[in-house]
Amino acid sequence: MSNGKPPWKRADWLVGSTDETVVRELREALGLDEELAGWYRECAPRMGELDFGGNPVQLYGPEELMDLQMNFSHDLQNMKRDPEWKIDWIVIADKGLDPLIYDMKSKGVYYARHGQRDITLKRLSPDLKGWIKALVVLCEICYLTYHGRFVDENGEISPKILQEMKEKLNAFLPGECIGNWWSLLE
Repeated sequence: MSNGKPPWKRADWLVGSTDETVVRELREALGLDEELAGWYRECAPRMGELDFGGNPVQLYGPEELMDLQMNFSHDLQNMKRDPEWKIDWIVIADKGLDPLIYDMKSKGVYYARHGQRDITLKRLSPDLKGWIKALVVLCEICYLTYHGRFVDENGEISPKILQEMKEKLNAFLPGECIGNWWSLLE
């Protein structure tokens, strides 16, 4: 829990703007669309790790974004591209090495269990803004409301807190996405 401090007050979680040269290189190398490029330009994660119990969500900073794509899109033993991996997918974060993917074609944010094997995407948000808003809501509940004490002695998020999360996320996310957030957080 990192001493119960909100993520944005800890040394391991920062956001900031990105040099336009870096953004241009990302756009050229990865083909980022304007929405994702704008996020990295204005408020990119810097050492972003969000702890919601279990494995933390690791947000990728712009300087590491390019190198990390290979870890998910290729079989690193033989350096061959995974035939299931779509060119429009950009891994923007992971949770326990399960990739969180921004799909530039659909504009949604998804996650897939177990990385490169039998890729089945689960939608977390229909768009990037909804995904960012969901992270903010989860941080507000876990760190502002419950001061970092949101899991019980078994490492489980209490039903009361889960219900509060569900209600707040339900205001802007489809039910399918909320169910997928639960799968991601467990």
